[in-house]
Amino acid sequence: MKNALVVAGVVACMFVVACQTPQGAPDTTVTIGTFNIEWLGDGVSDMKPRTDSECLLVADVIARTGVDVMGVQEVENDAALRRVTRYLDGYTGYLADAGIKQNVGIIVRKGVDVTPLGTYDALTLGRKGLRPGYVVRCTKGSFDWVMMVVHLKSTSRHDSTNQLRDESRQIRLEQVALLKKWSDSVIAAGEERDVIIVGDFNDFTSRRQNATLTPLLESSSMQFLTGALKSCKNDNWTTIDHVVVSTSAQERVMKGSERMENTRTFLQPQMADAVSDHCPVIVRLSTAGPDND
Repeated sequence: MKNALVVAGVVACMFVVACQTPQGAPDTTVTIGTFNIEWLGDGVSDMKPRTDSECLLVADVIARTGVDVMGVQEVENDAALRRVTRYLDGYTGYLADAGIKQNVGIIVRKGVDVTPLGTYDALTLGRKGLRPGYVVRCTKGSFDWVMMVVHLKSTSRHDSTNQLRDESRQIRLEQVALLKKWSDSVIAAGEERDVIIVGDFNDFTSRRQNATLTPLLESSSMQFLTGALKSCKNDNWTTIDHVVVSTSAQERVMKGSERMENTRTFLQPQMADAVSDHCPVIVRLSTAGPDND
């Protein structure tokens, strides 16, 4: 088995621009991101079956980003998450197991202190199948922040009527309003001004008709950092995977650091499809200087 995995790693590296090990951000920065891994299963009756070599390829894509804290979506359970993290030296994972097939969580590098604070169940709106948020407190160097990982309601091909499409958009709008309420409440409490929300928002920031991100876009205390990034599926689209930060945290953002690790620029199409129908989105922040709270 060990030899098979070594061979798989060599094969993966043939199609990646450079086969990389986790290269952490410098001590004075922290890289934060989000990645929807598309139905990452535990290997038993998976919606999207993956071989061990394909899980290794997912891990390699994550390693390429140099991320310190990565919010992840569509992970079935802890066993599924371990299928990827076992190939990420120096990383561990945390998952909000809500008893559904698509959970959210984080992958975090050694050197970042993480305290899980639990799920934000309000995002489910009391509806079966909707995903709660997952809240953690993180610290690297002198910078600490509270972060929520989310996966909001989609408007998909399964919404086959105008009524169903309208309902999905209304649900997502209500979820975004709750995220504004949550972030406002954290900041207003006065103990933490650095608030970050990452995840699959299932909408892009420039939408004008049937817009659902409006409550956060109009917030005076939160800012989308990644809204201008192009989708890795279509150059005419912008990303639906976002990093949103409070005004305080925005002061630490390193200008021009927001980017997408576009797998379709360095993997053959079949291999990119095996990784995910999304691509990782990341941003780098400074950890230098005293924290402000």
